[in-house]
Amino acid sequence: MNHYILIVDDEENLTFFLKSALEQKGYEVEAVHLLEDAKKAVLSKYPDLILLDLNLPDGTGLDLYRLIKEKGLGIPTIVITAHASVNSAVEALKLGVDDYIIKPFELDELFVNIKKQLKRFQLNNQFNYYKNQLQTSYQEEFFVSRLPQIEELQNFALKIAQVKESAILIEGGSGTGKEMVARFIHQNSPQADSPFVEINCASLPDNLLESELFGYEPGAFTDAKKRKIGLIELAQNGTLFLDEISEMSPALQAKLLRVIENRLFKRLGGIRDIKVNIRIIAATNRDIKSQVEQEKFREDLFFRLNMFHLILPSLAERKDEILLIAQFFLEKLARKLQRPIKRITEEAQEMILKYDWPGNIRQLHNTIERAVILCESEKIEVEHLACEMMRDNQKKGSFQPTLNELQERSLKDYIENLEKSLLQQALQVSNGNQLKAARLLNEPRHIVRYLAKKHGL
Repeated sequence: MNHYILIVDDEENLTFFLKSALEQKGYEVEAVHLLEDAKKAVLSKYPDLILLDLNLPDGTGLDLYRLIKEKGLGIPTIVITAHASVNSAVEALKLGVDDYIIKPFELDELFVNIKKQLKRFQLNNQFNYYKNQLQTSYQEEFFVSRLPQIEELQNFALKIAQVKESAILIEGGSGTGKEMVARFIHQNSPQADSPFVEINCASLPDNLLESELFGYEPGAFTDAKKRKIGLIELAQNGTLFLDEISEMSPALQAKLLRVIENRLFKRLGGIRDIKVNIRIIAATNRDIKSQVEQEKFREDLFFRLNMFHLILPSLAERKDEILLIAQFFLEKLARKLQRPIKRITEEAQEMILKYDWPGNIRQLHNTIERAVILCESEKIEVEHLACEMMRDNQKKGSFQPTLNELQERSLKDYIENLEKSLLQQALQVSNGNQLKAARLLNEPRHIVRYLAKKHGL
């Protein structure tokens, strides 16, 4: 994406230099020298970021920022100021500008700052959009994303939601959000007010699964004392969601195929065909094509279900947005549980990013919910995260040293180097905060202080 940056400064040489440097970085840049021109550019072109000098020939840059706030534009703004105007820059920070940089400055410093502010603005917009737009919470959490493939999947789901009697196959690992997407399709369909009926095909033996799906008439089997309405019938005019369909037996698959093809079924022990108008959504955490090739899943049923096929990525494939999703969960759960928690500390974020999340979105949701329940302050700390995360992270960091690793060093030197290395890592992750480093190392703060002094860190 080519971001549009507006430079507002009356120094022509500086603006020419900045404009050239930023254009070489791929940005679209415009430079103006007057406050009035800047106001016109802001209101007509809506820049992605503004580099703003406070002292302009026809006014102050603060007037431009007040206009931005008044209009609710939320444009990231970095003030460029001289040493003599630092007090004005601090005043601008109090008004809400994002940052300031003092002349003369290094270009690399400015580039890093611009990149940081653009990314923060993008994440905030994305997050606020979902926070304001989502009608319900759970099923749409999957779509808290900035990945093109997720946006494409959402658009596809919205299209197929308009097909009343359809068969949809959702493939993805456990916890990737298959049920969320199924509910999303249902709630965005003309049948949104009709039933959404679900069952996990792996949770019941075949005979019970069959009676749950199809229902039965009195006397159909020994314990059938009265008529039971099955889930297929309960889903009339709505959606039937069959989770883990690959666990269904071939015999039951054949009966389901008839329902999909003819929209007809019989209750167990019944003689009358019952017609249903339903959307069938099936989901599996297995490679369904491989199951067909191994003759573990009926090919004809696969083709019928595969009218629309959605494949959901794992959370590991969405690594860059795990923190965005975690923050979404945090705000939602803090609001639901009425807790004053606002953020996740950097150390806790680091642990979240390092973890593999084998349980995907469901596991992340449960972890954040547990943390919100345990947390008694305004921020989630490392100790609030699930124990298995800490154990797994410790396992990743564990090793079995061998004598070969000593090489020419003594055992004492080896241990000293290892101690220094771990301390450096902890201080780096905690940005030099010894108290936070102590938590990461599971040591008292005075020990970390002593080791830092010992190793000259």
